[in-house]
Amino acid sequence: MAACKARVVVAALMLALSVTGALAQYPNRVIKIISPAPPGGSTDVLSRLAAPYLQAALKQPVVVEDRGGAGGYIGSGSVAQSAPDGYTLLLSGAFTIITASLQKHPSYNPRTGLVPIAVFASVPNILVAGPSLKARTVPELIAEAKANPGKLNIGSNGVGTTLHLSDELFMLRTGTVMTHVPYRGWADCVLGLLKGEVDVMFDNLSSALPNIKAGKTRALAVAATARNKALPDTPTLAEVGVKNAEVTSWFGIAVPAGTPQTVIDTLGAAFKTVSEQPEFRRHVEEQGLDAIYYGPHEAAGFWNNEVGKWQGVIKAARIPLQ
Repeated sequence: MAACKARVVVAALMLALSVTGALAQYPNRVIKIISPAPPGGSTDVLSRLAAPYLQAALKQPVVVEDRGGAGGYIGSGSVAQSAPDGYTLLLSGAFTIITASLQKHPSYNPRTGLVPIAVFASVPNILVAGPSLKARTVPELIAEAKANPGKLNIGSNGVGTTLHLSDELFMLRTGTVMTHVPYRGWADCVLGLLKGEVDVMFDNLSSALPNIKAGKTRALAVAATARNKALPDTPTLAEVGVKNAEVTSWFGIAVPAGTPQTVIDTLGAAFKTVSEQPEFRRHVEEQGLDAIYYGPHEAAGFWNNEVGKWQGVIKAARIPLQ
């Protein structure tokens, strides 16, 4: 019996030493970034933009795998359920939180299922009007919507997306009722706006800018705390009387819950190095985004605030869980 116990103790010690050794050597093989969106969008572009810089910082190969579907929910869930060893990373965003919060039985807890490593890019949403809207300002839009509840149409790229939740937040803050028209994707929604199927929509400022510059749509207000340098004459929502309706689409890196702190620290330091590269920041800004950096501690606080914010909007707007 004593010999048996001794063998168990020795085996446990060997396992502990093996795990400790593996962590001490992290990273020592290929690291994968999961982009939970189809190729071509901001999520995919940023994943591929970050990969070579992260590879240089960690001195290990970094590859990107697209795993889109359900507005980012499928890819985000797959990372949350992967081994917490630092070799599977998620290109995360507000969609990671929103899509899980809209599930009756989510595959991961949006507050505790993933650990944020960094937030490195952001872009404010902007309220844009199509040619069918008579109102020229946000106060005029609010007045028209209140005078004709449900008559105006507000579009989005699908139920549960950041753009949809921006619509709902705006209506909550202004006490208006507009008819939400969800499209199958962003391009379809923009086309609907241009054709007059919807009167207004929220969009990422970066993707809305070309049509605004071309005069095809009108910028009504930026959903940010300050005016944007790309549209200095466009007011913020707060400036036109709509308080606490700011929405920023942000992008970061997250890992599964349970990832060892040493690995989190290593990845956090690597992304700090990446974010400080002038060339990387320039590439991010060329995508119409703001290059920022929140490390693990700051990103965790930001993430928790986002969970509370969006779960509150979902509840207040009475959006049915799926």
